[in-house]
Amino acid sequence: MKPISFLLATILATSGVMLVPSQPAEAAVTGADVLAKLDTLAVRFPDQTYKATMEIYKGGNLRTTMVFGMWMKNLEKQFIHFTAPGDVAGMKILMEDRETIYMYSPEFQKVRRIAAHMQNQGFLGSEFTPEDMVMAKLSPSFDAELVGKEGSETKLVLKPKTGVSLSYSKLEIFIDSTVNGVTRIHYFDSTGTHVRTQTREEWRPFEDIKIPTQVRMKNLKTGDETVIKLSEIDVKTPIADDLYSRRTLMRG
Repeated sequence: MKPISFLLATILATSGVMLVPSQPAEAAVTGADVLAKLDTLAVRFPDQTYKATMEIYKGGNLRTTMVFGMWMKNLEKQFIHFTAPGDVAGMKILMEDRETIYMYSPEFQKVRRIAAHMQNQGFLGSEFTPEDMVMAKLSPSFDAELVGKEGSETKLVLKPKTGVSLSYSKLEIFIDSTVNGVTRIHYFDSTGTHVRTQTREEWRPFEDIKIPTQVRMKNLKTGDETVIKLSEIDVKTPIADDLYSRRTLMRG
């Protein structure tokens, strides 16, 4: 879905565990500790499958609704298959690793690699990008600073590591103790301007935790939004490794 989701890969696992210590004696925890914990929890369920709808809003009006299935393995491998509407049905996205993303177009029956310079552009008119997809794990790309806590929220500021090329100068992540998960992410461009906000909503019980079943991405420059709603979540069924291959993209 990252090109649709993206940090969605962490949704099923960054919930239900206390990420930030509540006792003063544990106050020495660092931002790096919290970020590492987020990534560790994100692979709590190695194989993740779900169905989703993606609603694209332009000018406050619903422009289109897309339906897709998502299969993920350890966050590093992701496979997306669009089933509706008709003009995108059959389109597939494959992430083999952080550096390699392919897209299959049923119209032309061809597979093409998504170039690095295209990864920060909106996908299919949505507010999500292929770059979101490769940021499913954060610690390989970001250094983290634990800013502090206000009310039930703890704030973490992430900045790209030296040598890592990303379109964002920093991210702000908010962890809410009422759900024990990441509820909001702010994205800042190269000038330091807050340009996007991701909000995780509709938290529901799942296994022994709570997870958000709705993710909203808002473009603060245009006011446009994309909302992804998850259903049929499965973290128990193993996914075959051969799903994540270019041959799979060409199958009907």
